[in-house]
Amino acid sequence: MINNKQNIMKKFFFFAAAALVALAACSKVDTVETPARKIGFNVGTYKAGTKADPSTKHALQGETNSFSSKAFLHADAGSGMTVQNMFGTTGETVSFTAGTPNVWEPSNEYFWPKAASSYINFVSWYSKNTKSQFSAANVTEISMDWGTNASPVTIDSTDNILFADLAYNLKENKKDFITTSGVAEGVPTLFHHALAKLQFNMKLKTSTVSTKTIWDVAIQEATLTIANNGYLALAIPVADTANKTKTTIPWKVGNDAATSDIVGWARPSTGSTNETLVETSSTAANTTKTLAKLSFETFAPKSLSDTATTAQVFLAERTVMPQTLGSNVQFSLKFKISLFHGNNGAKVGDAYSEEIVEIPVTNLTTLVPSITDWKMNTKYIYNVTIDPVGKKVLFDPAVVDWAEVASTDTQIYSQQ
Repeated sequence: MINNKQNIMKKFFFFAAAALVALAACSKVDTVETPARKIGFNVGTYKAGTKADPSTKHALQGETNSFSSKAFLHADAGSGMTVQNMFGTTGETVSFTAGTPNVWEPSNEYFWPKAASSYINFVSWYSKNTKSQFSAANVTEISMDWGTNASPVTIDSTDNILFADLAYNLKENKKDFITTSGVAEGVPTLFHHALAKLQFNMKLKTSTVSTKTIWDVAIQEATLTIANNGYLALAIPVADTANKTKTTIPWKVGNDAATSDIVGWARPSTGSTNETLVETSSTAANTTKTLAKLSFETFAPKSLSDTATTAQVFLAERTVMPQTLGSNVQFSLKFKISLFHGNNGAKVGDAYSEEIVEIPVTNLTTLVPSITDWKMNTKYIYNVTIDPVGKKVLFDPAVVDWAEVASTDTQIYSQQ
């Protein structure tokens, strides 16, 4: 009987053990789930910089609703840290999506790492016109080069190149910097313009106004010579990444911060080119002359009335390569001044006087000594004022007095 009980107990333990083994083989362990944290980008207005303009759906200053980014994951591998290129060698496109809230996010979904020691660095950039001299595959956490000495970038009038501060040591989306309402939290991404902007305005000096004379100034010819090719080498020194409490790190050019305080771009040591842009007046009315790189506005030839008070755009706004001004940047101007008799602002008859005035090719710094550089992230507006009013022709009449010639006393008498 005892033996039977023992056999039954052995069978019970055997089946129980077998059941436990089978249960263990397909068991599910209940865990406390950590909420998935999706990676987003915050390109709203923060700190001292303006990036995404709320009036244009948070476009990058009206430029675009997308940009490129690379993400470098420093992952805890158990035995040490590994660096992984999360967004691939060419990076991801980050785009704006309107919603509640508005979000900037990559074309594919990415999520933040969960290991406490893991973190991600982000490098973001934008180019309006694709540059063959720029390779996204060469973008790293510590370097981003626009062209090289051997293969410089040639700047077009509509170019815009943006680079964002390195978003550093991030473990989650940030909301600390957001001051613009309606923008989701995300990777802080502050962009800087890598190029400069240039514009020339033209107007007549109006200090002397006459209702009897009208001055017309017609631009005959204008030339502007600029350096238009170079390269920009951005770097993050390793020493700058030592402080793990930083959220963003600005790029440097050499030892200087890559801001508008420096020119930034360098010209190639060989093969550098200047571009001379020439515009001449047209005989056809209302003709717009367009150059290969610069666009001058509405040559008719352009007439500027003495009674005009607002400046007219002479050289349309364009981007240029940042550069130190010197003998490389030169300007010349030729214009014709025509004078008409007027009656309360209306011309009467044909011009009674015409003459050509020419400013020969001159270094721009000679004409405008206050601006010696075109720096990154800076717009330069030149206001060219022509004063065609000379001295009024007056007369200073005088009459030479009668000259007197008097003879000595002479007695005239008749002879007897």
